[in-house]
Amino acid sequence: MITVSNLNKKFDDLTVLESINFSVKKGEVVCLIGPSGSGKTTLLRCLNLLEIPNAGSIMIGDKTVSFGKKAPSKKDTRELRNFSGMVFQGFHLFPHKTVIENIIEAPLIVKKKKKEELIREGEALLKKVGMFEHRDKYPDSLSGGQQQRTAIARALMMKPEVMLFDEPTSALDPQLVGEVLRVIEDLAKEGQTMVIVTHEMSFARRIADKVLFMDGGYIVEEGSAKQVLEQPSEEQTKKFLQMIEDE
Repeated sequence: MITVSNLNKKFDDLTVLESINFSVKKGEVVCLIGPSGSGKTTLLRCLNLLEIPNAGSIMIGDKTVSFGKKAPSKKDTRELRNFSGMVFQGFHLFPHKTVIENIIEAPLIVKKKKKEELIREGEALLKKVGMFEHRDKYPDSLSGGQQQRTAIARALMMKPEVMLFDEPTSALDPQLVGEVLRVIEDLAKEGQTMVIVTHEMSFARRIADKVLFMDGGYIVEEGSAKQVLEQPSEEQTKKFLQMIEDE
């Protein structure tokens, strides 16, 4: 499903990703954990080409894009992005559009589908994420959790092969975190392939088939959730988990 090979990323002279190699199988949930500044979000953004790597390659589905001196073409970028849906820390909803208008906007423009058909699909997704009764509300009247559930439905409207989540609960009040995590857990049970940057260790323990611990732009440790979170072999991983536990 996803194969990342020898990926490197620099911002000017600062190397933020170095020799990144990992794979994600269809239906697998992979959680990226690690301290702030370790490269987790940059790696996720590289998977969707929101950041362009300096070297290496990414294969998603049957599409492979290689990086080097030449930037990927618009066609390659579009085809790679078609495989994935992205959910950000902030909700990035259109403030002047209702919930249902927000989630049908992209397929309306990109896939040129009929609006009536998209509304039916959108309402089904809103029921799935518990937002149907809010379909005609505007984002500023919603809680953070409701906005994030709308953002998840919006990403799902494009029927992505893989969902990418960048700290999906970090902007939420503690009492709203659970409602968003439940939606993501339901997607995992349905077999949705996902790559999730998260600081919620108990959530990662429940949901992840694989955990990657990152530090300093490297993948330091990789394994099952039980292996990495409960029996880490690397000293950096042990120190990070102890620090999280002490907070």
